Amino acid sequence: MGHIVLIDGYNVIGSEGRFRKDRDILARERENLIRRLSEYRSLLAPDTEIQLIFDGFPSDRDPFRHRGGGVTVLFSEEEGSADAVIVRLSERFGNRAIVVTSDREVILRVRQSGAQAVGAREFMERVGARRTSASHTIRNEKPEDEDEDPRPQTKKGNPRRLSKKERARRRTLLNL
Repeated sequence: MGHIVLIDGYNVIGSEGRFRKDRDILARERENLIRRLSEYRSLLAPDTEIQLIFDGFPSDRDPFRHRGGGVTVLFSEEEGSADAVIVRLSERFGNRAIVVTSDREVILRVRQSGAQAVGAREFMERVGARRTSASHTIRNEKPEDEDEDPRPQTKKGNPRRLSKKERARRRTLLNL
């Protein structure tokens, strides 16, 4: 059984500085996010699911259209907020869940259920890096070298070993 990636949609849009109150602009940003996640989903293991959760619910006035592509879109509707839906789903899926949000309270609650958490900005950087490396691979080009050792220089203990927190973060990102 693969991982289930639970994404707080408006949190991700806001982390990229694109959150606007205008209904039409917000609808375009949702569509853009779904498209990017669908492309990213095609690069993941076949048993990985992506569930994108938004606050509220779509109305007749809201021009929302979901086209599939391996991404399930949910709205919080009567549950009140996307955070509540994410916490409920992370409790249901337990350690199979990877939650994408920048909300500290949600991160603490989902970790109690055994789920892993990743910040919204960090996740979108990973999505961009995966898409870039896939296009480099397709064109038989080498991806740009990344900084091999991002650790601070004034670290105590074994200088060759990453901190426990950093190792856990990297394991989570490897699952994405």
